[in-house]
Amino acid sequence: MTSSPQSRRSPSFRPLARRAPEHLGIPEAAVLALAERLAAEGLDPHALLVARHGEVAFETAWAPYRLERPVLVYSASKTYTALAIGFLADEGRLGLDDSAGLHVGEENPHGITVRHLLTMNTGHSAEQIERIGTDPLVLLREEPAFAPGTHFAYNSPATHTLSAIVTALTGEPLTAYLRPRLLDPLGIGERWMSPYGGIEHGASGFHLTVDDLARTAIMLNARGVVDGVQVAPAWYVEEMSRPWSDTSVFEGPIAADGEVNDWSLGYGYQVWRGREGFRLDGAFGQFALVLPDHDLVIAYQGATLDTQATLRAFWAFVAAVEVADAAGGADAATPAATGADTAPTVPTAPTAALDAARDGWAERDRLTISPDPFDVAGLALDDAADGWRLALPGVGSLPVGPFWQEITVEGPAVDGAPDATHLRLSTRGERRDDGSVLVHVVDTTSPHRAIVRRDASGAVQAGWHLPPLGGGWEALRVPASVPRIATSASAVLLDMDGTLVDSHAVVERLWTQWSLDHGVDPARTLSIIHGRQGQDSMALLLPDRPHEVNLAENAAMLATETAQTEGVVAIAGAADLLAALAHEGVPYALVTSATTELATARMRAAGLPMPPVVIAAADVSRSKPDPEGFLAGAAALGVDAARCIVVEDSANGIAAGRAAGMRVIGVGPHAAEAGPTWTVSDARGIHVSRDADGGAVVTLD
Repeated sequence: MTSSPQSRRSPSFRPLARRAPEHLGIPEAAVLALAERLAAEGLDPHALLVARHGEVAFETAWAPYRLERPVLVYSASKTYTALAIGFLADEGRLGLDDSAGLHVGEENPHGITVRHLLTMNTGHSAEQIERIGTDPLVLLREEPAFAPGTHFAYNSPATHTLSAIVTALTGEPLTAYLRPRLLDPLGIGERWMSPYGGIEHGASGFHLTVDDLARTAIMLNARGVVDGVQVAPAWYVEEMSRPWSDTSVFEGPIAADGEVNDWSLGYGYQVWRGREGFRLDGAFGQFALVLPDHDLVIAYQGATLDTQATLRAFWAFVAAVEVADAAGGADAATPAATGADTAPTVPTAPTAALDAARDGWAERDRLTISPDPFDVAGLALDDAADGWRLALPGVGSLPVGPFWQEITVEGPAVDGAPDATHLRLSTRGERRDDGSVLVHVVDTTSPHRAIVRRDASGAVQAGWHLPPLGGGWEALRVPASVPRIATSASAVLLDMDGTLVDSHAVVERLWTQWSLDHGVDPARTLSIIHGRQGQDSMALLLPDRPHEVNLAENAAMLATETAQTEGVVAIAGAADLLAALAHEGVPYALVTSATTELATARMRAAGLPMPPVVIAAADVSRSKPDPEGFLAGAAALGVDAARCIVVEDSANGIAAGRAAGMRVIGVGPHAAEAGPTWTVSDARGIHVSRDADGGAVVTLD
């Protein structure tokens, strides 16, 4: 037995190491084929991570989903509830064969034990479970149709009862009890589990990243060990993965003729047994496969009713790994065999050695509206100057454009939530060749999306691709305090104009006058100047003019801009962001196409402090969209470029950050069009802090 949660803490949490797939015995072609197959078969993949020997070989997400974004994992939540019971048992606070009623103040006349709850062997029939509802006492009082321990039926009320037991014994919500014992040692940040019946759900409701799922699976694959520390009890991990319940007659997702049904192979303590190993399993395809025979983990989030097809794709990938193993690839690639000199790990790299950005929009025609569409009352899709405006009942009025656009819809507080609740949505639309318009509204904290179609006559139809379990839009709200994105970095590189200061009026007034003086269309000028040095913009607009003339005119322009600071103000949230960077000791730099003199004048006019490191026009030979400035900023701070996060508003700046191999936070209403990693409306949505290892934690809301 382990005496205290503190003894389970990992001594120093670090990001999962990354290696190229071949170094881990995984054929690159096989993992790429897996990602392509998931999309090509219309399974609506959202995020995928493959790890072997505890190291990440491949990870990707399909926009608008992101690897760093916690998403509702439905019944994959159950495994965490089971682990909480394991900790209580290991601490001697309950026995697995105790009467379940003993811990919730119920006599339990039918002899249901904690183990019966864990294995969904309470004896209740599927029909009974459907009507039992949320109250654990009702489950224990209802006489089961079969003797406990003799009949499996999928039983979320049983898991909810386990959550009630955890809270009754500890006086804490389930996730609070797990925080020092499991979540902190795994490196799982603040996460939201929705309430149900006055306590945390336990059977569903946990919002996790694909990385969180992978970390959990890697820990289970290692019999509870994390970074050499026994976090979860080894005896319990071994027990929970056994096939305690016979599920051979369970009516799960339909298998193909002659195919093994992956839900017929047994059930452990809130995990499903598989053709190999076992898995965490949530509705619509939230999976974490633990495959000890191959030392392999597959974590996945998606949205399909044909989850058997998702697993079929995984097994085809595993078969390819087996072929590579048989050829000696795996033995030659294990860390012990290769050594650090031949296959060095990159423990702090933000992406795996093999990763390619993908966009779920490419598969839009494979996704259809469910058979039960929305009521058309109040539904409207109208043309707008920058796309469309969607009136969606239950949500409100949403902007839609030709690129993914993230939107937060504020809502009221609900029972069990610490504050107001929000919908975190992303919209995108397209005008089709036949005159119709297609719009997707993705809830980025769940697997769900609504699809809206307006035909050429103007008639609008909308509905869920897959309806949420337990309600509509209201069931998808998350607390406002839950960050939309949480990621790590070594440094933050900040643009100035449009990101920290609003000099829009001054810049456009001067450049409009310059355009008129030179017979250039002002609209064309204003479309290219942002983020570029002036002489480079002039060269594009007047390509036949000598470079020295451009330099001279730009010098005069800069002198005028430096003198004219009236109306220059700070972007909302900029002062707080700069103060937080300084207070937390996070390395940061200003990377601007302005001269040092102009940057100083504008920052002073806006009432903002100059960052300690500035990369200005004179420090580079090529302006944005060339990455030189951001690479120089990383070098000046002494950090790896891949570990930097850029904050930018312009298309040129966003392109420069991406070309530098950095992740980019796009600021403002038009940033999404340039394809940044994430977007925020202004600097108020960016928060920074320092982690225990001295790096930066960046959260977005």
